[in-house]
Amino acid sequence: MSIAVTEVGEDLFLVDLREAGRPFRSSAYIIRGPEPTLIETGSSNCFTYVVDGLKTLGYSPADLKHIVVTHVHLDHAGGAGQMMEASPHAILHAHRRAVPHLIDPTRLEAGSRSVYGSALESLFGAILPVPPDRVQVQQDSSVLDLGHGRHLTFYDTPGHAKHHSCIWDNVTRGIFSGDTVGIRYHFAGVSDDVIYGFPTTTPPDFDPDVMLASLDRLQAMNPDVIYHTHFGPTSPAREAFAFTRRGILAIQQILDRLPDDATAQMAEEELRAYLSKDVEHSTHLGVGLSDLALDIYLNAQGMIVYKQKKKAGKL
Repeated sequence: MSIAVTEVGEDLFLVDLREAGRPFRSSAYIIRGPEPTLIETGSSNCFTYVVDGLKTLGYSPADLKHIVVTHVHLDHAGGAGQMMEASPHAILHAHRRAVPHLIDPTRLEAGSRSVYGSALESLFGAILPVPPDRVQVQQDSSVLDLGHGRHLTFYDTPGHAKHHSCIWDNVTRGIFSGDTVGIRYHFAGVSDDVIYGFPTTTPPDFDPDVMLASLDRLQAMNPDVIYHTHFGPTSPAREAFAFTRRGILAIQQILDRLPDDATAQMAEEELRAYLSKDVEHSTHLGVGLSDLALDIYLNAQGMIVYKQKKKAGKL
């Protein structure tokens, strides 16, 4: 098995998780040092890629001291339980709203099944609970000391999910952004220099105004780089903020055009029409939308859930 491990900062390495069998889709990050740390686990189906990535760097899961997840969506933390079983010396760090779902994933699994249906297991694998005594709640602005002058600072960043944290790394002046600062797409057969990014608006918590406020907060930190879970680093960081803001504006305009009784299919059609033009305009390549197909489907659902909540006064 060929594992893609790439150095992306000082003692910081990206592992391609090959989520859903696709390269350049999901990243985990390993921080090398006195307190070896894994950021994001991906789903259970990604377990072997994480383990082999650790091995490439001279580690095993038993060497990990900290495992961090930005939020509990399955492509970020579905494999947390499995990873913790293999990492007996590690503590799992997460947002206060995320921790209950990591300890008891019953509601998480039910909600995910409502989105993915019978494909849930094949896409993400098993969702295992984490022992309560091995989970650490990280409050807003709390700091995790990794030794040798390196620390991670956690920030509440809702908008994509209410249980979302982004994490500042003082050494690289980078932010592990989860799903808050958009998705950075790598198109098949296209140079890495071609960047296209778009926000992710999956249900049930998407709120464009709240997401913009989270972006304001993160951008005020003046980071040098954004470490996306999907996928890899964007430097300078302002490019990631720019494409995420531009995408949110486009989504808001689509939502304004849609009638109050709009369906997810209507939102999907509008979103696909916008992206088919915007991808070509931004990349100057006729790359098509195959790499965005699943996200278009999920984003449309999130947009409609938001529109329904707003109409019902439940935001």
